[in-house]
Amino acid sequence: MNKTDAIYVRQSVDRPDSISTESQVEICKKEVTEGAQYKVYEDKGFSGKNIERPAFQELLKDVRAGKVGRIIVYRLDRMTRSVLDFANIIVILKEHGVEFASTMEKFDTATPLGNAMLMIVMVFAQLERETIQQRVKDAYLSRSKRGFYMGGRVPFGYQLVETTIDGIRTKMYEPVPEELCIVRQIFERYAEPQTSFGDIVSWLKEQEILNRNGLVFGRTRIRDIIINPVYVRADYRIYDFFKAQGTEIANIPEDFIGTNGAYLYSGNEKKRKSVCLEGHTLVLAPHEGAVDSMTWIRCRSKCLNNRQVAKPIKAKATWLAGKIKCGHCGYALVAKTYHCKTKDDNRYFVCSHKYSTKDCDFGSLDADEVEETVFEEMRKKLAEFSSLRKHEEATCDLQMLKLKAQIEQIDRDISSLLDKIVDANATVMEYINRRISELDAEKRALYAECDRLSAKESEDIGALTDYIETWHALSTKDKLTVVDALIEKIVASEREIKIIWKI
Repeated sequence: MNKTDAIYVRQSVDRPDSISTESQVEICKKEVTEGAQYKVYEDKGFSGKNIERPAFQELLKDVRAGKVGRIIVYRLDRMTRSVLDFANIIVILKEHGVEFASTMEKFDTATPLGNAMLMIVMVFAQLERETIQQRVKDAYLSRSKRGFYMGGRVPFGYQLVETTIDGIRTKMYEPVPEELCIVRQIFERYAEPQTSFGDIVSWLKEQEILNRNGLVFGRTRIRDIIINPVYVRADYRIYDFFKAQGTEIANIPEDFIGTNGAYLYSGNEKKRKSVCLEGHTLVLAPHEGAVDSMTWIRCRSKCLNNRQVAKPIKAKATWLAGKIKCGHCGYALVAKTYHCKTKDDNRYFVCSHKYSTKDCDFGSLDADEVEETVFEEMRKKLAEFSSLRKHEEATCDLQMLKLKAQIEQIDRDISSLLDKIVDANATVMEYINRRISELDAEKRALYAECDRLSAKESEDIGALTDYIETWHALSTKDKLTVVDALIEKIVASEREIKIIWKI
């Protein structure tokens, strides 16, 4: 197919001081390759702010069809006034081997100088792209950190309503009471150590509870509910939890008063929020949360990172399921029951790794003996912990008195500085303002520590002790709950049983 030269002309307004399309064509004809055919593409009455022009779109269509070998324009701005659009057009032309020439700027991609000019234009186009991207990103971060609704799926339990934040109209979540009732039950059930997403799904099916689309809940949707901080009533525990995970927190600790939900925005690092909280940003939301912080953290920790947090295990043959690990290879120990016709059945702990690959030196341990040993250690631990409680409470009271004394001293220091403002010159005034800011920051930190001490909740030792006293009457489910409250994990071998405690 013989390719033709294309002359493109444009005139937005027909006025005496503008060059007509006819004049543009005459000038461009001088650049047509000698002996070549040419076709004129004319847009009259169209602006150059974008490329949505009929003749220009026809030209691009012919370029893609391989009909055009060279495009000639009177001036670059006849094609477009956008550097970004021009760069995109040049990419299309290069893909199809089409040369480009501008008569006034002496811009011709068939020459070395023309190609150099093209590279310059492309550099500025890239700069414009990156500048636009940065503006969008900055605007997004600014709005998100102020608690504005930034779009996305509306979580189950809430609906969108109009609101105003800092004088700007936006939207926020409003509770749907009947849905939030279901959400709370989901959290309460999943907080139990032996409950899995599958158990929640089965329970919802049994209760004939459907999602907003009239469909049954799936495991993925349950997980999305569990990991979403919009449901939590964010208090200092939530602040500490996310801070420890490496999350950037937009609000100061004093803002976490246990009422608002929160938004979690993805960070620059490509880490999924479902498995890692590091590098992401937490922002307090304007709506009210629905789930207490302790329950939410218990659930979130359970599914934070499947590589580190053990999957919920059903306790069938032992109440140590999921807690006891092999002292040789670190894999889980499982309880196996061996039936015997002549005597009672025997239960033994065996290594799951050896059981599947034979690649472990672990033999076996009598499950009854291991459970009895762990039970006695739990009894001793609780007795020891109870004896220390009074001492800890006294120590806590003493710390509180010291903190209050420090706060009172800071108040006196600030009052003294304020008295000096009247006679202060500019230099002294600058020092006073800086020092007051420093003291105020110290006081906020001390208040936060006071709140932490006064609101600190210890484990319910009395309740756990009651469980221990009635141990043999408890269900396996209740036993597993007690073990989960007391023990991080158990490392067992033929030589020793080592317990890593939570308390």
